[in-house]
Amino acid sequence: MTRNKALFIGAIINFIISVGHLACLGCLQRMFLIYDIADEMNGFTESCGTNFPYIITVIIALGFIACGIYGLSACGKIRRLPLLKLGVFAIAAVFLFRALWGISIMIDSFTIIELSSTLVSAVVGLLYLYGGVKNNNMKK
Repeated sequence: MTRNKALFIGAIINFIISVGHLACLGCLQRMFLIYDIADEMNGFTESCGTNFPYIITVIIALGFIACGIYGLSACGKIRRLPLLKLGVFAIAAVFLFRALWGISIMIDSFTIIELSSTLVSAVVGLLYLYGGVKNNNMKK
């Protein structure tokens, strides 16, 4: 796989994850139950207001969009963004950290939901890491 293809695939996955988050806005309580975070989100709702879960979900979706845009920039599909190299490696680090965290969670309580989240995080992190290490366009 070429570096540009790795970054492009990572970017597309980020956009898909973002759309998934936005699509869940209409059924957040159900999604919180599925992901076993209903108690935490209900606590946030009590202390921060009823709109808090929606605001956080939109912010998370925007974060995935930003990651996707940086991936597209690094593979040359759009103009070069500032701090591109730092951005790509920071994205890789965050996703790989999320994958490691997911593995630690699954040691105590394995779920298919956590396995899928952990695997997707690992794949995206490795795509950005590989693309970043092999990408000569970011060395400017």
